[in-house]
Amino acid sequence: MFGNPADGTFLAWMADDGVWAILIALGALVTWYVVRLYIRRKFQAAVRNVEGSSDAIQEDGVAVRSVNRLISTILPGLVIGTIAVIWILFVIGRDIAPVLDFFSNLGTDAALWVVTGGVRILLLIVFAWVGMRLARRLIPQLMLKVIRDGRDAADRAEASRKRAETLGAVFVAAINVIIVLVVAFAILTEFNVPIGPVLGGVGIAGIALGFGAQYLVRDVITGTLILLENQYRQGDVVEIAGIAGLVESINLRRTVLRDLDGKVHTIPHGEITTTSNFTKYWSRVVLDIGVAYKENMENVFRVLNEIGQELGNHPELGLKVIDPPKVLRLQAFDASQITVRMLGVCKPLTQWELAGWMRLRIKQRFDEVGIEIPFPHQTLYWGVDQPALPWQQSPPADGNAPTAQKPQEITADDFTEPGTLTPEQREAMLAEMALAALAANEQMTRESGSETRLPGQTDD
Repeated sequence: MFGNPADGTFLAWMADDGVWAILIALGALVTWYVVRLYIRRKFQAAVRNVEGSSDAIQEDGVAVRSVNRLISTILPGLVIGTIAVIWILFVIGRDIAPVLDFFSNLGTDAALWVVTGGVRILLLIVFAWVGMRLARRLIPQLMLKVIRDGRDAADRAEASRKRAETLGAVFVAAINVIIVLVVAFAILTEFNVPIGPVLGGVGIAGIALGFGAQYLVRDVITGTLILLENQYRQGDVVEIAGIAGLVESINLRRTVLRDLDGKVHTIPHGEITTTSNFTKYWSRVVLDIGVAYKENMENVFRVLNEIGQELGNHPELGLKVIDPPKVLRLQAFDASQITVRMLGVCKPLTQWELAGWMRLRIKQRFDEVGIEIPFPHQTLYWGVDQPALPWQQSPPADGNAPTAQKPQEITADDFTEPGTLTPEQREAMLAEMALAALAANEQMTRESGSETRLPGQTDD
C-alpha cells in the first residue's frame, strides 16, 4: 500500500507502526463510545427503579447528571485511553517496562488501600446517599401529617401541601448539609488530613455568624414554628404585632399583611409574640343591639330571632351561615338603652358581610313593628325642697306688707326653642332667675345667722 518506502522515512514508519497506532486509537474510541452507551442506559434504568419515574434524571438535577457523566463517560475514557496509550507505545517500539512497573506498584498499593480505607469511604458515601434519599422522601410526608388537621377544609388542602413542601425543603436541605459535612470530615480523616484546624475555623465562623445574624435566626426559628403549628396561613385575617389585616404572603422570615386601608405591613416573625386569627376554621357574628327601656323584651327577642332565621334561609347569604344568629342574652343596662347580644357561627371571612346585612334588616324591622332604637339623651331635674319664690311665700302676719306681683308665667313650651324667645319672654326669664337667687340668699342667711352676699353685691 505504501510502495516499499525507504527505511527511516515517515511512510516506512507508517507502514511498520503508524497503521497499528491509528487502528488502536480508533478501536479505543469505538470501545469507549459503546461502553459509554451501555453504562448510561444501565445507570438510567437503575435511577428509574429507585425513583419510579421515567423523568428521574431530569428531576434529580445537577447531582445525578454529574454522577451519570462521571460513571458513564469520564471513568471509561480514562481506563480505555490509558490502555490504548500503553498499547500504542508498545507498538511503536517504546520501552513500557517503567510504565508497567508503575501500574503494578500502583495496583498493589491501590488494592491494599481499597480493602482498608477505600471500603470505609465507599460505605460512607453509600450511607450518605441513602440518608439523603430517605430524608427527601420521608420528611415532606411527615411535615404534611404534622401540619394537616382533621378540621382542614377541602379547599385548604392545597395550601397545607405547599406549606408542608416549604418546611420539608428547609429540613431536607439542613439534613443534607449535616450529612455532607460529616462525610467530608470522615473522608479527610481517611486521607490523614488534620481536621482540627478546619473545625476550629468553622466554629469561629459559626460564632461570628451567630452574633451577626441573631435576629435573622430568631425570625427563621419563629417562622418555622408558625408554619409547623399552622397558626395562620395565606388568606387569613389576623392581628399580629398590634397590626390587623389580610395575610398576603408568609415565609420563614416574615409575614406580609394588608390592612383595610390598603397599606401593606411587613412583619418579621421575631417581632410576633401573640397571634390572633379571626378566620381559622369558622368565624362568629356578634351583634349588640340597643333598644329603649319601655320596650317589651319578649317581643324584641322574637323579632331578632326571626331576623336571624331569615338570614339562615337567605338563598345566597344562607350558604355562608353555619349556625344562624340568635339572641344569646340581655347583655347590659346602659345609660339610655337595654343592650341585647346576638351570636351566630359562619364560614371564615364572611362575618363582617353578614353582620352588615343583619344591622340593615334590624333597622327595617324595628321601624315596621315600632321598636325604638334609642340615642343618648338627658333629663334635667331641679330637685326637691327648693326655696319658695317671693310670690309663693305667705304674707306677713300683720297683713300690711304688699303682696308681690306674680310675673307672667313662662311654661316649658316657651323654652323648646331658645333661639326663638321674644324680648319679653327673655326679660321675664332673667327676672325669675334673679328673684330665685335672691330668695336662695335670704334662706341661707336665715339658716346660718350671718349675712351672705351674692357675687357682685355691695354694701350699698
